[in-house]
Amino acid sequence: MKKLAQLAALAAAFGGGAFVNWTLAQVPASEDPLTVAPAHYKVRFENDRVRVLEGFDAPGEKIAMHGHPDTLMVALSSFKRKLTLGSGRVIETESKPGDVRWMSSQSHAGENIGSTETRALFIEFKPQAR
Repeated sequence: MKKLAQLAALAAAFGGGAFVNWTLAQVPASEDPLTVAPAHYKVRFENDRVRVLEGFDAPGEKIAMHGHPDTLMVALSSFKRKLTLGSGRVIETESKPGDVRWMSSQSHAGENIGSTETRALFIEFKPQAR
């Protein structure tokens, strides 16, 4: 677990410059995961360059439609989820601890369809002044 946290910190510290076109403003405040599902997201770190959220839910739990801008996700546990995108498309996905996945900007509703708790870090890069 400690290595995953270190990986996330390194990605945030050294990867931010590569994603300067991304902006938190791409997601309306009404779709921010912290607004839509405050019981399922916690800010683990934030400064002027990045926001790192930890997301979690129990088997069978659902999270209402919300948005994520371009995001680097680091799985902290094994989990299976169903995502229903804003377009209506449904995707099932599985992750194991240490999986790192790029998620392009999207709105979706999530459901834990596995037998284990979902735990993941979402690394959001903020725009930088040039």
